[in-house]
Amino acid sequence: MTFADAVRKTSRILEASGLSDSTGQAKILVAHAASIKVNQLYIRSDNPFDTELYKDLLELTARRVSGVPLQHVIGEWDFFGRTFKVDERALIPRPETELLVEFIVSTKLAPSPSILEVGTGSGIIGISLALELPGATVVATDISADAIALATENKHLQKANNFSTINCNLAEGVNGCFDLIVANLPYIPSEVISTLDSEVRDHDPRLALDGGTDGTFLILELIRSIPGKLKSGGLIVLETGFDQRISVPSCFSTELWTNVRTFNDLAGNHRMVTARRK
Repeated sequence: MTFADAVRKTSRILEASGLSDSTGQAKILVAHAASIKVNQLYIRSDNPFDTELYKDLLELTARRVSGVPLQHVIGEWDFFGRTFKVDERALIPRPETELLVEFIVSTKLAPSPSILEVGTGSGIIGISLALELPGATVVATDISADAIALATENKHLQKANNFSTINCNLAEGVNGCFDLIVANLPYIPSEVISTLDSEVRDHDPRLALDGGTDGTFLILELIRSIPGKLKSGGLIVLETGFDQRISVPSCFSTELWTNVRTFNDLAGNHRMVTARRK
């Protein structure tokens, strides 16, 4: 059996189970089993695929067919050009969340900005910012001790020495004022969670999904509680739900906030709200 054969066989198994992009997923599984990058498959297509490797590949494929997300099967996923460890302790990185990092990196900030990330999960946003802005100091919080542990593992994996974590609700355990606050908090209404795709519903932590009755509970709690932790002129950046273009911006009072803006993701859906502290 060659590498090309392994991809074809895996693809057929995935396709038979009803999974989309079976060839793309098969390539990822084959590459992971062989401990190589997907872009290396082409030059190895005619190389022998070891029998022991194929046994490992079949186990990976069986987990994927059973409904385990591809990201959890291989235990890692790319975000903003880096590979992070992922598992059931936090949300799987979504490409639309890169919008927050892109926006912040392209924004004029203080020379050595202090950044607070609220609800860090696996740490992908805060660690990406720490590495893209090496002069920054990034503090990240999460109410989940499991998520904090995962974020710490990713910190060491990425060697992000200017990134640290605090296990607390929102920013309740954080002292000081920051130049920038960023958050990707749960924004899915409680009653909608049962209707989500099973890969999300059954494998992402509910704590990281449930945004309360209308999906804005934690976001609005953060907006109300955070002004004292943001410097005058400081920036807040929030990922929000596609249907929260009006509800979230309306919660920024004109007495405390200015320059409230909304942004769409690459698919044209509302995704982000930003504001400046007066």
